[in-house]
Amino acid sequence: MSAATGGLAPAELLQVAGDLVEWVGGRVGYLALGRTCVSVHVDNQADAEHLARLLSLGEVTEYPPEDHSRGFTVWSSMSGVEPRFAVHYAGELVRPVRAFPPTEPWWDDLDDRPSDGVEAA
Repeated sequence: MSAATGGLAPAELLQVAGDLVEWVGGRVGYLALGRTCVSVHVDNQADAEHLARLLSLGEVTEYPPEDHSRGFTVWSSMSGVEPRFAVHYAGELVRPVRAFPPTEPWWDDLDDRPSDGVEAA
């Protein structure tokens, strides 16, 4: 992690971007990178939801079409998380549009004891 930006180093962001493209078999319209964000524009809803699920993107915003632009949908990570991820899709949607909020690890429910962050010796 880069201390100067608070996000990933440029080489790490490029590696993450390459991984995202690979996860959908290269079916990406384009990709935008910033110092603290990665934005992927895909060509079909299945790829958008696949990336949203893998990245646990819990926020979905739909932008309706206007006179000067077509509508689109954005799946994004929660604010305050860096790097911030967003997946964009600008085609017809099959309802319902799903969000994939982060979940607690399933193994946390296996132990009845409250977790205080200290492991037993």
